[in-house]
This record gives sequence, C-alpha cells and structure tokens, in this order.
Amino acid sequence: MLTTVALTPTDFKRWAEHLNRQIAESGQGGRPFFSPMAAVDFESPERRARFENGLSTPLPQPAWMRAWAVEGPHARFIAHLDLNGSSIPSEKHRATLGIGVEQGFYRRGLGRKLMLEAIEFAVRNHIEWIDLSVFSDNHAAIGLYRSLGFDEVGRRNDRFRISGRSVDDITMTLRIEG
Repeated sequence: MLTTVALTPTDFKRWAEHLNRQIAESGQGGRPFFSPMAAVDFESPERRARFENGLSTPLPQPAWMRAWAVEGPHARFIAHLDLNGSSIPSEKHRATLGIGVEQGFYRRGLGRKLMLEAIEFAVRNHIEWIDLSVFSDNHAAIGLYRSLGFDEVGRRNDRFRISGRSVDDITMTLRIEG
C-alpha cells in the first residue's frame, strides 16, 4: 500500500536516499532529463541542516520548507514534493515547488496526488503563488502542471548542457485562489 506522509526532521535519511535514487534516473533509458546534475550527495551535513531547519521554521518566516513523500514497499520513499518559502521577506506570498517520482512508480497518479496536497496546503496557509521549473522535454510533467492550472511564464533557452545536449528550462506558476 502507498501512503502519503508529511515529513518531519527525523525523515531526513529516507528523504535523502530517495532523492539520490531519483536523481540518478535523470535522462536514463531514453527518459527526459529532470536534473542538471548527474549525481548529488543529498546526505551531506549541509543538506541535512537545510532540511531540518526548513521543516522547523514556522510560516510565514523566511526560508520555511514543507515536504511530503509517498511511502512504498518497505517504508521506502518513492516520491516526494517540497514547498519552499523564499529567504526574501517581500516574497513570502510565494512558494517554490520541487517534485520527483522514482521511475518504477510513474503513471500511478502519485505526482498529481502530491501536487493536490501542496495546493491545499497553499490555500490553508494563504500562499498566493506556487512557482516551479521544468525542463522543456519533460512533457509528462508539463502536462500534469498544465492540467492543474499552472501557466508558463518564462523560458531560458539552452540553460543547461547535459550529456552534450542543450536543455531549455521552463518557469511555470499557479495563482492560488483562496
């Protein structure tokens, strides 16, 4: 059974292990790239501190973070979503979203489920905008975001060059109607 859980600082290890697995899948097997980095050490002390501090910071203080994960087999995280508040106080009405699903669990509605959780959280907490970035060849993700009301508001052509390939980065945003 797959269960969605709100993360706490004690969930760091499972969260970092999931991100390490998920990022390693970027661009593999003919799938689109979704990360500009081939590998990242998500278990570093700096990332642990950022995770723990962000989850412990109350809204609307700057640099808050809230995260959810889907628990799969053996209580392993297989999908995640994080919402992050800016460190700039005048931007506290916005949040930046990051999301990822491990390849073995695509097309099960997990991304949509997590996105709806984040949108409901934004409504409850008076966040007026959710922003995200997505690579232009990640058509499945773009389709999901558009189906939820996100609009493309910008594109950085040739932002990244990954494995010799130019990748455009699209910025999308959702206006939250409370």
